[in-house]
Amino acid sequence: MYASALVGLAVLVAAPAPKEAPKKDPGIVGEWLAEKMVAGGMEMPLPQGGNPTFIFAPDGKLIVKEGPKEKPDEASYSVDTKKSPAEIDLIPPANEKMGNMPGIFKIEGDTLTICFTFMGERPKSFESPAGATTFLMTLKRVKKD
Repeated sequence: MYASALVGLAVLVAAPAPKEAPKKDPGIVGEWLAEKMVAGGMEMPLPQGGNPTFIFAPDGKLIVKEGPKEKPDEASYSVDTKKSPAEIDLIPPANEKMGNMPGIFKIEGDTLTICFTFMGERPKSFESPAGATTFLMTLKRVKKD
């Protein structure tokens, strides 16, 4: 009996510790602050009143704030993370009279990169060369205290 108890104890000690539950990746949902914007190969200046903030809600609503005094713009979005690279469709309000803006996105740590077009096919890479109709944005996740 003593030998079987030692074997049982050895198995318990040698067994790997239970892993912590993996943290859920919040994905694109959350508040993001624009750091850099490039359109057609040219870096766009950020507004003087403050960098635009993009809030991606879990229900597909997108709110864009361009400054503390500006009224936020509302739109919507949809994503497909099963594609590589992940796809995003930015959907302006119906009264804007413009079509959906197809794009791609990637999240690396607290950095979100989105490349989309106002017209044409979904971009295949994260770039906005001169003369292109693509728009490339780099955003940083806003950390809540």
